[in-house]
Amino acid sequence: MVKKILLWGNSIFLAGLALALQHQGELEVLCTAANLLEAAFYLKPDMIIVDLSDPRCGEALTLLREYPSLGLIGINPLTGAVTVLSGQVHLTQTLEEVTRAITDF
Repeated sequence: MVKKILLWGNSIFLAGLALALQHQGELEVLCTAANLLEAAFYLKPDMIIVDLSDPRCGEALTLLREYPSLGLIGINPLTGAVTVLSGQVHLTQTLEEVTRAITDF
């Protein structure tokens, strides 16, 4: 089954991650920097990935209230931490490790 992944934000880090994820056959990768709630409503992703260094990432918590079953992952490119909002934290060193954490979700 193909998972629809939305990368929300406009950082260079997310652009690189989008390129890496597009090579995963089981993922459909969408990118936007528009309003997060509207993007979730219209695009209906299975998972959303946000750059935690983006000042607007607080919108992700509002999104969880609206769509509690939605997969939401926060990535901090400064520390390499990948946080699944179920409370799991994965420390990653490479883009391959980030990709693996996302596809294993």
